[in-house]
Amino acid sequence: MRPLPAGLREWQPEDIRKEIRARAGAEKRRREMTVYYYRIGYPISYPLPLVKSPEMNALPVGIQGITYPWYTWLGWALEERWRRLHAAWRHFGDVEAGALLQGELAALEGWDQYCEVKGHVSLSTAHISACLSRALPLKDGWDEEKYGRARAAAEKIIEREAWPWFQREWPEGETLAAEDLHNIRVIGLTRCAQLARVIASPRAEAMETRTREALRAWYRLRPAGSRYTEGSAYDGFLLDSLTEWLSGLPDREALLNEGRESLSRLAGQWIRLALPGRVDVQAPLGDVEPEMPFWATVLQRFGMWGVSPGAGWLARRLPVQPLPAAFLTDAIENINLFKDGVRPPESGPSELPHALSLRTGWDGPDILAAVGLTRSEPGHLHNDAGQVVLGWRGRFWITDPGYQQYRPGIERDFSMGKEAHNIPVIAGKAQTRRAPKLLSLGKEPDGTQRAVIDLTECYEGLPRGAYVEREVRLLPAGGVRASDRAVIVRDRLTGVGGGTEVQTSWLAGTHLAWAFKDGWARLSDGERALWIGVFPGGHAAAGLDRHEGSRGPLTLKHSAVLPDGRGDRFWAFVCDEAGGWEPPAGRFEAVIGDWDKR
Repeated sequence: MRPLPAGLREWQPEDIRKEIRARAGAEKRRREMTVYYYRIGYPISYPLPLVKSPEMNALPVGIQGITYPWYTWLGWALEERWRRLHAAWRHFGDVEAGALLQGELAALEGWDQYCEVKGHVSLSTAHISACLSRALPLKDGWDEEKYGRARAAAEKIIEREAWPWFQREWPEGETLAAEDLHNIRVIGLTRCAQLARVIASPRAEAMETRTREALRAWYRLRPAGSRYTEGSAYDGFLLDSLTEWLSGLPDREALLNEGRESLSRLAGQWIRLALPGRVDVQAPLGDVEPEMPFWATVLQRFGMWGVSPGAGWLARRLPVQPLPAAFLTDAIENINLFKDGVRPPESGPSELPHALSLRTGWDGPDILAAVGLTRSEPGHLHNDAGQVVLGWRGRFWITDPGYQQYRPGIERDFSMGKEAHNIPVIAGKAQTRRAPKLLSLGKEPDGTQRAVIDLTECYEGLPRGAYVEREVRLLPAGGVRASDRAVIVRDRLTGVGGGTEVQTSWLAGTHLAWAFKDGWARLSDGERALWIGVFPGGHAAAGLDRHEGSRGPLTLKHSAVLPDGRGDRFWAFVCDEAGGWEPPAGRFEAVIGDWDKR
């Protein structure tokens, strides 16, 4: 997360213009492209302009045994650069930005390949195609020779890479299933279809037809109650391509209407998992990287197209600094499509395809308890049913690594191992299945939001008759002490075997400070505190640990033995606005004592 002030503020057109100009200025000063391959921790530099495709033998191994997709992250970086330059050129008349853009797009003609494997299509092909699709339709202002070379590069992509790949990977007549809709495949198809349309390629009709089929197949996978998803970040990645492709179609409205309910539910997923006070950040359930803000651009398009109530409201309150250039360009081109007086979404409990959301609102003082509920198999989701992530005051205080390190080793263990999630590890067993059962979700008369999940089938090798349940309650102000909201979690285990050890690991946000008092842990940002309690038992400073693979967050570990193989354990997370130093012990015990009477 970029350090920005927490709170909701509606951006204005001048904010967008200022941001575009600032970013274009930075791009004009840039002499090389530094790409951070955050999945494996490698920063790599490339010269600008890139007059030939990067040589794979000049790049590190990345991960032994595979051709690492170095071009993908390079494609992301180049697309962001080229969109910034294009916006400055076309919207503000920046001739220098236009000249840089034209020269670098023309240089693509000299590339031998547009992804890691010659003759294939991957995400880098898609990102380059997207930029050419954006720049080529309007020829005015182009240097004629450079325009010809950029167009030749587009034709080369379609004829040498996209069309052979399309014939192999998207054979005509096959009904598309979930396994066909992985983001890499569909993004490649969509962006190549978009480019083929822009240059009036004879391949366009076939590619456009198959892209329509892919969109409709995605609609079929996302009906009411669907559990299919690739998670917040990757759903956004996919729909960013599909919605920009859609924006250029004459029958866009008809295609939107076919899947309006599915698209609206997707918007609800992003709205419900947005961090209070920093709504540009999604709850880190599954692979949710801040380097992937594509969902924000899609949410804005949904707001402009009237797809989803609340989408435009949230999009207008995203801080502009972390947003992609595509968002900024769409905003400046369509500012009149935002309607005044759009009401904020209703808060409260919500079931989403891979999570539950218990929340009081979207501003800084509000609380979000996001709870993992993965029930489908895409690889960017994790085995994290019951995982609790707590957002408040523009921070995730109780969090999750939110990604998976691709390289084997201690960091991958940190991001995907037994201590990566705060779900019970039972006799050394973490979850290995995505089979939770939602037993209850609702709001009680006093305002308490409550969810109960049966986690039993998520574990392999438990004794016959064993039962594992997690209940999460978001208490209104006054639920623990007068002014402070709280999240209470109860873990109930039965039949797991006498003498079984149960371990629980609570990961806290980076740069928050720890203290311990009277069996409670205290997290602080210097102004406010989050008190963490456990009953029965207590927390001691010795339970605080930094996993060797961590990029910063510390883990509060707790271990208990169940003598007869059963028991309840309660966890309290109390938001202390005053940042006090006295734990709320008495009120916590009162809540526990009244737990099953409510």
